[in-house]
Amino acid sequence: MSNNSHVLEIIQGVIARFCKTNNTNVPITLINKLQCNYICLQIAPEQMIIQCEAFILPSLKAAKSHFVLTVEANLQGVNLNYWVDSNPEMRTIDIHGLLATREPILSVGTGKEWVNASNSNPDLHQSIHYLVNSSAQNFGLKLAEGSNDNVLNIEDARHLSAEALANHLLNNDDSQSIKVCAFDALSELQDQQVMSQPVLAWPFFDTDLVHAINNLNTHNKLSVLVADDSLPSQVATKVMLEMLGCAVTCAENGSSALLIAQQEPFDLLLLDERMPGMFGSDVAQQLIKQNTPNDNTPKVILTGITEEQQIAQLFEKGATHYLQKPVTKAVLEEFIKPWQAA
Repeated sequence: MSNNSHVLEIIQGVIARFCKTNNTNVPITLINKLQCNYICLQIAPEQMIIQCEAFILPSLKAAKSHFVLTVEANLQGVNLNYWVDSNPEMRTIDIHGLLATREPILSVGTGKEWVNASNSNPDLHQSIHYLVNSSAQNFGLKLAEGSNDNVLNIEDARHLSAEALANHLLNNDDSQSIKVCAFDALSELQDQQVMSQPVLAWPFFDTDLVHAINNLNTHNKLSVLVADDSLPSQVATKVMLEMLGCAVTCAENGSSALLIAQQEPFDLLLLDERMPGMFGSDVAQQLIKQNTPNDNTPKVILTGITEEQQIAQLFEKGATHYLQKPVTKAVLEEFIKPWQAA
């Protein structure tokens, strides 16, 4: 594929050349929502470079404190968004071109055949629904249609190795569920003839997968309030939580977080500790003192504090949990599992 543009390499190259030429010290955050380092657009590299430079460089030159850029897939190709300094306005551009990866986007194993819709249907969400429906029909399963009696169970098995997944399929005869597994694990299983149950392989696009699974099931998303005065940190936390299937509301400081939490119930509150005016632990303390919808909501402090006495003070003021910053997606995924399961 000689006429392809490697998405992340081109974006990083445009930013790197700018930084080298202008000797800038502005912190730049690049958030990869493609969930894959090897992904191309089938357009000429020169064309993508021109579009990226025209979109990114003018605001990057004007940036004073930080520049936050996200990259994600859409139906036309990729979408770039950025925020500059304290300006809450997000700027966006779509760059059109067929997405290409080293593997098919989606496959379903039914024990008898492997179905692939990545070439026949460019709409990722529609591909998921088509493949899951095909698998469901082969096994007599029913998708959710507004009634809890007809909900198809989607089991996340992406953490299992090929061997562990094979044992799981052999020892758990759950004919009313579709297993979602890592693409590499599924590739190893294709010749083992152990698939008596439908298996859905998803190589890269976690955001789209979570969105589709949430649409197929009828359970509500976990609602999370994120309070952080650092825009790069706030956006990164929001993106990671949304990838994990949460509905996220953001606040730029403690006062705003307190006002929101006084009026709207949440399943979790993630509060940065060191915010101007009101610390995260102060927000937790005020919510406990007042009669609010979040009196008993878990209050999670995001902090770089490591000293035991200071951590103890957070709990004394009303924190129920704390996470060390910077928080990774793996840490968040493990942390929110109990609430998602509930």
